[in-house]
Amino acid sequence: MSFFNRSTKAMVVGGLFLIIPLLLIFILLGKAWAILNPIVSGLVDLFGIHSIFGTATITVFTVLFFLLICYLGGLLLRKGFVKDWGEHMQDQLFLVLPSLQMFRYKIMGDTSSHKNVSNWKPILLIEDSFYDVAFITKEHENGFLSIYIPDAPKMDAGQVRFIQSTACEYVEISMKDAMQALSSFGKQAPSKLN
Repeated sequence: MSFFNRSTKAMVVGGLFLIIPLLLIFILLGKAWAILNPIVSGLVDLFGIHSIFGTATITVFTVLFFLLICYLGGLLLRKGFVKDWGEHMQDQLFLVLPSLQMFRYKIMGDTSSHKNVSNWKPILLIEDSFYDVAFITKEHENGFLSIYIPDAPKMDAGQVRFIQSTACEYVEISMKDAMQALSSFGKQAPSKLN
């Protein structure tokens, strides 16, 4: 009998898929820390504010500075100052890590109109006697819609259809409804079906 049976190998591989993204996050955070810490240290010395948190002053201000940068980046994306870059980067990121999109919308919820939150428009595509959770990824100038119909619960597989906009029947839904329907295998139906 071998030391590693099939379920043990599956557990090890599953653990790798958990550990690798975590390691990448820690490496990126470490690099950000290495860049920001000297800058914040210089600012703390310049303004002479070492006494606020004692020895943890630089650490606290580095974390606050990092969160401020994240907030300002999100604000710029939301206001549309870097819209094209943001949408292009999101598309590339979601191509590499499709589950990241589901995670993002589960965390964010519907904080604003889905048109402002994503360049994907969530819909229920009406075909024959059933509805598909789908996304309009682009409205082309020639009157066609690019529609992505994902598999559930993971969105990293599915199909792309090009449908004439005049022949396409759909109901708009919220991004939250779309993500909940996909991640729950359809147990949580979009509110438009009720």
